[in-house]
Amino acid sequence: MKNAVFLSAALLAGAPAFAGGPVIVANDATVATAPAPMAQPMMARGGEWGGFYGGAQLGYGNIDGNDTTIIDNVLDLGGDGLIGGVHAGYRMDFGTFVAGAELGYDLTDISVEQATLDPTATGSFDNMASLKLTGGIDMGQWLAYGAIGVTRIGADFSGTLSGDGTLDGRFAGLGAEYAISDTMSVGGEVLQHSFDTDNADFEMTTVQARVNFRF
Repeated sequence: MKNAVFLSAALLAGAPAFAGGPVIVANDATVATAPAPMAQPMMARGGEWGGFYGGAQLGYGNIDGNDTTIIDNVLDLGGDGLIGGVHAGYRMDFGTFVAGAELGYDLTDISVEQATLDPTATGSFDNMASLKLTGGIDMGQWLAYGAIGVTRIGADFSGTLSGDGTLDGRFAGLGAEYAISDTMSVGGEVLQHSFDTDNADFEMTTVQARVNFRF
């Protein structure tokens, strides 16, 4: 009799499963994962222009002059051509203000001549060395500056200006530079040069593109 009672209880307890009743199965636990961080692009240098640098420049030069050996300076000399070379310098960044000094050397391909009054009065400018002082405004990735300095240009004259040698002068101008990366920048300069000699006075305008590498 007791066996029959236990058997009946067991059958009643298992009846829902055998009758096709719902069987609840817990889902596997899932762990949320954070999205992978996006790669950050390399940022160009901003706001730090101090240190040593070097680079190259290439551009155009235009010369206008007067032969002072002619009465009333009626003999005008002029010419233009390519000018390019290398430079090196050092800058100090004081926050908003940037100051520096630079040495430069250019090869030039500029000839001057006047065929009206004295066709023999010609000259060629072959090379130019300069010492430049700069002062500018640090604008992050941009640097705007002014420049002054002295220059010495190698010349070869014929006719009334006959002679080989050098002309000493001075210059002033403006420039701007943009930082592409922490070590590289590009820019441009416009400089106005003035040369005074015993036989002639010359004014030269140079426009050059520049690339710099900071050490």
